[in-house]
Amino acid sequence: MPRGKFETMTDWNALTPAERARTVCRVILVGAESTGKTTLAQQLVEHYRGLGGIFTQTQWVAEYGREYTQLLLQRQGVIEAAPDEEVHSAQWTAEDFAVIAVEQQRLEDAAAASGSPVLFCDTDAFATQLWERRYLGDGSHAAFDAQPESPPRALYILADLAGVPFEQDGIRDGEDFRARMQQWFIDELTLRDERWALVTGTRDERLASSIRLVNQTLDRYFPTLS
Repeated sequence: MPRGKFETMTDWNALTPAERARTVCRVILVGAESTGKTTLAQQLVEHYRGLGGIFTQTQWVAEYGREYTQLLLQRQGVIEAAPDEEVHSAQWTAEDFAVIAVEQQRLEDAAAASGSPVLFCDTDAFATQLWERRYLGDGSHAAFDAQPESPPRALYILADLAGVPFEQDGIRDGEDFRARMQQWFIDELTLRDERWALVTGTRDERLASSIRLVNQTLDRYFPTLS
C-alpha cells in the first residue's frame, strides 16, 4: 500500500513486515555526546505509545556503538588494566566503525518491520561515519563503505548541547569536542539535504518541540491515517 493511502489503522496492521519497513516514518536523533538524545528518544516512544491503537507498537532503536564500545574495552582489557581511571578509551580501527554501522542499520530495519507508523532511532549509520571521522580522521571511510546507503529518513532531530551540562559516564569522549561535533552534524545534514531540526531548551521544551515536529512529519507521511 503506497505511503499516504491508509484509511484506517487496520490497513497498517495488514502490511507485511517488508512493507512496513519500506513505509515507516523513520525519525533519527543525533547530536554530540551528553545532549540527552537517549532520554528524548525514550520520552518520544512513551508519548506515542500512550496514544493507543496502532501507536502502542512504537519502537526505538538504541545506539549500538555504546554496546560495542563496552565489548571493545573488555576485549582490549582496558578497564581491567586501570580499574580506577575515571575515563576508559578504546583503541579504534576502521573495521570497528564498519561493524557498528552495519549492525546499527540491521537493528533499525528489524524494528521498522515490526513497529508502528513511526520509528525512533537513537543515532544511525550516518552518525557512525562522523564518529569514525572524529577518531580516525577525514581519510577513513569504513563505515560509509560498509553502509553507503540507508532507507529514506523522515526527520533528523539534532539535540542542542546548549544548556545541557556534560556528564562523563566513563566512556564518553569529553566535553571539549562537543561544539565541533555539533557543527559537523549541522554541516553534514545540510550538505546531504536531509530534513532536520535543532531542538533546544529545557527537557520539557525539547520534548514538546520534538512531538510537534514528529506530528508534522506524520501528517506529511500519512495524511489519511486515523
